[in-house]
Amino acid sequence: MINLVPETYSAPPAARRRYIWRTMAMLAALLALFAGYYALGGGAGTHSLNIAMLAISIVFVAGATYEIVILIRALDELQQRIHILAWAIGGCLAVTVMFLWGVATVLVGAPVFEPVMSVVMATLGYYISLFLLGQRYS
Repeated sequence: MINLVPETYSAPPAARRRYIWRTMAMLAALLALFAGYYALGGGAGTHSLNIAMLAISIVFVAGATYEIVILIRALDELQQRIHILAWAIGGCLAVTVMFLWGVATVLVGAPVFEPVMSVVMATLGYYISLFLLGQRYS
């Protein structure tokens, strides 16, 4: 069976339930807020709305970060090591890709790299690393 929230596979059941419910609730709320933001014309010429959405996004990122830390602290030492190593690999992957893309932009005129994509790459690298490390240690 596929685990749809792979970062929780080794967490105690109570920590797993807490993390899944809270992160999914935060994600649903953030998606609803973004839908409302765009419905109100956000993005183009609505400075105060853009600032409010930025502040809300920062609060949600801080909340998600807090939930990840609480989840990882609920794991045993080996599982903590696996998760921290997976985050390190994902972060290094994102930095390496950003650097190489920047060099390609200067040298061969590649399109400009959008910095927000570094978060997507780091997260993808984390999940891939978590899967591979989980295979190694299981």
